[in-house]
Amino acid sequence: MTKRRRHKIIYFLIRARYEAKRRTQNWRRRKKKGIIKRHDKITSTQRQEKKPYIEHIAPERFSFIHNTNVVLKYFIEAEKLFRRKEKINFNINDIQELTPDAIALLVASVNDKDFHHNSGYIGGAPVKPELKKLFEESGFYKFVGTSGFHEVGDGNLLHKEKHTKVMPLLAKNAALAGIRHTFGNENPYEPLYNILIECMSNTNNHATNPKNAEKCKWWLYVYNEPDTKNTSYSFLDLGVGIFDSIIVKNYITKAVKKLGLYKNINFVDDLLSGQIQSRIEEDREIRGKGIPQIVEYSKRSTFKEFYIITNDVKIDIKTSKKEQLDDSFRGTFIYWKIQKTK
Repeated sequence: MTKRRRHKIIYFLIRARYEAKRRTQNWRRRKKKGIIKRHDKITSTQRQEKKPYIEHIAPERFSFIHNTNVVLKYFIEAEKLFRRKEKINFNINDIQELTPDAIALLVASVNDKDFHHNSGYIGGAPVKPELKKLFEESGFYKFVGTSGFHEVGDGNLLHKEKHTKVMPLLAKNAALAGIRHTFGNENPYEPLYNILIECMSNTNNHATNPKNAEKCKWWLYVYNEPDTKNTSYSFLDLGVGIFDSIIVKNYITKAVKKLGLYKNINFVDDLLSGQIQSRIEEDREIRGKGIPQIVEYSKRSTFKEFYIITNDVKIDIKTSKKEQLDDSFRGTFIYWKIQKTK
């Protein structure tokens, strides 16, 4: 028997076994199941692609710090739409007021899978010229898909950090960006640098479990106001928020048992005074004086504004005024603004 004939016989034997296998019920059942799965996957993708974008019109006063409840509701409604696998057009065309903190919140949100749930989104820029300039020069377009080129404004800094790292060089550069613009020099201003370090350090504490700390992400946005010469800082930690962290939960549990208090706002004074302590052993290398140190610095006249928004509480830490929010914010937002004083 020739080699060629032998190969031909082997081929026909293999083919015969394959054909016999295809005629079995198990084969037909698996094949049918596979076709259905592929079909479902294709049609699901096609449906998603064909879906129109839902127009999600932003509040005219698009400021997280100064219009907190309304802007927070806007983002909560967007996340609900994403959960339903809807696609969203973030329409900020007709806003009449825009502050840097809202830009930081928007860019952090659309880059967070827990927010967009892998659904599509698009958006434009404000029509109002001065707001359009602020938005386009913020650095926002570095972190979203765009066809055009948008130059970041001088002195502005928008940074995304994927892990809970303390970054001294970034803190130094962020502090210098404000010092140069607001004070007109490069003299170190220790309170500003220390606040940035504390913000980075405390992201370790904003987790429900110490093992999950490294999964937290944070954003920093430094904006130089061209007219006033003030500089604003927006620090956004996408953890669970201060009052849902394991440290605060343990503290509140003890207090609840003793006093029967349940609202987060009732524990703001304890938080600001330092009665709610960090995990000292675990955070020894990166831990400073925490929130009490930030509160102490905030009282200086150099700091024009200073706020913390976390969970369902907003705190003006310059005045210690606290506000119960209508909804709960998933994370911690720390915002401050420096000004030149005589």
